[in-house]
Amino acid sequence: MSMQSLAIVSAVVAVAYLGTSTVSAQSPKTSENSLGMTLVHVSSGKFEMGMLDEHRLKLEHKSSAYQREIHDYVEAPAFPVKISRPYFFGATEVTVGQFRKFVEATGYHTDAEKAGGAFIFSPDAEEPLDRFQFVAGTNWHKPGFEQTDRSPVTCVSWNDAQEFCRWLGEKEDATYRLPTEAEWEYACRAGTRSSYWCGENPDKLYGVANVADSTLHAAFPDDVLRQRTAGLDEGAGDHFIYTAPVASFPANPWGFHDMHGNVWEWCSDKYSDRYYKDMIDLARQQGSRSEPQPIVDPQGPDDTPKHRHGDWRSLRGGSWYVAPLQCRSSVRAFAEAKDAFSYIGFRVIKVETESPTDR
Repeated sequence: MSMQSLAIVSAVVAVAYLGTSTVSAQSPKTSENSLGMTLVHVSSGKFEMGMLDEHRLKLEHKSSAYQREIHDYVEAPAFPVKISRPYFFGATEVTVGQFRKFVEATGYHTDAEKAGGAFIFSPDAEEPLDRFQFVAGTNWHKPGFEQTDRSPVTCVSWNDAQEFCRWLGEKEDATYRLPTEAEWEYACRAGTRSSYWCGENPDKLYGVANVADSTLHAAFPDDVLRQRTAGLDEGAGDHFIYTAPVASFPANPWGFHDMHGNVWEWCSDKYSDRYYKDMIDLARQQGSRSEPQPIVDPQGPDDTPKHRHGDWRSLRGGSWYVAPLQCRSSVRAFAEAKDAFSYIGFRVIKVETESPTDR
């Protein structure tokens, strides 16, 4: 089945998951690039970015007190955003096969290859926080588990993703880049205000995303249960211990697969814990406290105290290793730009050559 056909079928499936959402699925406008990558058109528009107030009390899942504390800090307060320029966004994460074409065409050596290894899943570690350790000889084609050309590429750094975008842009005489956090969340939400594009119930995610579930638990007993946010439905398993081939699960209403789970995705922004607090203050200055003015195309902070100690970049979406609460539309994480992990990949934006709209 072609990606376009799969997108249409997935859109129909998505309607069933939306429940009370007012968003209806439509056949997305798509194009295909020189790598066979399906790109979905995203129109300009407005949305609330971050964890909405009505979602704070819904973080009432098993062992979620820690989650309320940390996500109140980095995902809130929500602030209004205007995306002024339409763009084309990858329907899926960049695959192993697509990344291989880049490497074969350029002879590029990734940061992990230059460093002699990457951070990969190490289930024998005693402490949960040590589950990912630097292992010599691991990299994008040796991530510690089996992958195919349809799997999302992992063990690639933010720097590697930037070089891939630069090469693809030169190859096609176009502009490719990583999404901003705002562009990523806008596409992930796909017009919804819920914690996930498929609704509010974390357990619903087991049917539409590759997250930590009973399949991972069966392979590594107690590993999933040790996660602070794991509310394990023992009957929910997707048969993927690690990454799943892209588009193995239904797309959201706008045609994007795997926005929740599979691999965390690099964004272009520098990471800041207090960025949302700064943005809501700016929105209120431009408008009023009761009616904050939307921030147009936020790009992330210019610099933060954290960046004195490294080039920290934002991650979105969650991965195969984390439970549903850590895969919500507003969840944020970060890593250093030069580091490579077996749970991080990326997807790309192709810039549309149109002037900003007033929508």
